[in-house]
Amino acid sequence: MLFIYIFLFIVIFSYILKRLAPYILTYIIKKQFEKFQKKQPQKKDDFKMKSNKKVGEYIDYEEID
Repeated sequence: MLFIYIFLFIVIFSYILKRLAPYILTYIIKKQFEKFQKKQPQKKDDFKMKSNKKVGEYIDYEEID
């Protein structure tokens, strides 16, 4: 009789867990994303392209036969 109760508990628990797994994973991913957003600085100046620096002179080499 105890075996039947244990078996039913495992079956019912696994069914409930299968139904709740997408919601639990969504919650965990959302919390991890919020934690990641807090760690990252909110500076947008780092991503601007600075093209006013002179790199050098362009030299076009010709192929010699």
